[in-house]
Amino acid sequence: MDKLKYCFLVILLTACTTKPREITRGFYFWKQRYEGQTNPLAQKLYVKMFDVTWDAKAEKAIPVAILDKRAPFPDSVEIVPVVFLMNEIWQKEDTLIMAQRVCKLLEQLCKEAKEVQLDCDWTRNSKETYFAFLRNIRHQPFMAGKQLSVTIRMHQVKYTRSNGIPPADKGLLMCYNMGDLRKWGDHNSILNMEELKAYTGDDHIRHYPLSLDLALPLFEWSVLFRNKQYAGLLRNIESTQLENTTLFTRNGKQLYTSLQDTTLNGYMIRRGDVIRFETCSPGLLKKAARYLSRQRQNYNPTIIFYHLDSKYDQHELETIYHIFE
Repeated sequence: MDKLKYCFLVILLTACTTKPREITRGFYFWKQRYEGQTNPLAQKLYVKMFDVTWDAKAEKAIPVAILDKRAPFPDSVEIVPVVFLMNEIWQKEDTLIMAQRVCKLLEQLCKEAKEVQLDCDWTRNSKETYFAFLRNIRHQPFMAGKQLSVTIRMHQVKYTRSNGIPPADKGLLMCYNMGDLRKWGDHNSILNMEELKAYTGDDHIRHYPLSLDLALPLFEWSVLFRNKQYAGLLRNIESTQLENTTLFTRNGKQLYTSLQDTTLNGYMIRRGDVIRFETCSPGLLKKAARYLSRQRQNYNPTIIFYHLDSKYDQHELETIYHIFE
């Protein structure tokens, strides 16, 4: 057998022995009022319980946007409580006291959880305080027997030396919001394959010290520009509204120019304003899933869609889940 045939056989055998892995299907629920929403595909539901922000008047970190639970969580789905932590709190609050307060409120809202997730976009300047908070959280009685997971942004998985590795049981890599939202142009700041490849490289996920779950976007938004300058983020705008040729003309893939002064879902739009409508098609999500699935850790991940949204076809979502197996 010559060398070329031998190499081909080795590659073929290696490919054939790659075993499918088990993945867990998850969704984020990020609204303040819960009324029994779920998805037939969901095995885990990551529910934001509250935010922690800085109250200048009280001079302390306080919980806000606490979940208003109007219906019981479904028994068929594992509930993972999520706490969103504003980065500004780390310069001003005692981390032990904050850990105690966070756990006390979590115990009231979701006592039986098996996993707790903390969401914070920490920086080089705040990482030491945030990491100290994580260590304090792990030692709270409420966390006994529970996994601690933390969200990881794209820049944090690429620049591990400067950003550090959070002291948690596992991470959740947020595979979205990777572009410059405020930058003028016909690009997609939610999910962009070039940006995804630039941040994750060939091995940043595979070699990350924590096991990583992965989150993909199911949301859309509209970015308003006035004189090519960022003027705000518009939510709950449907693409059909922008296709109204009486009000808008389309330029490029995602840009819509206003033809007259008007209001759109309560937003004031002036003539000449440009709206960039950003969404993630099933095709784009599949491309991202195929790329991400190549960097496999020795771990069976949870694949989470952000967020629970009934507009996406169930078959398409299941196809994307299947890519990661």
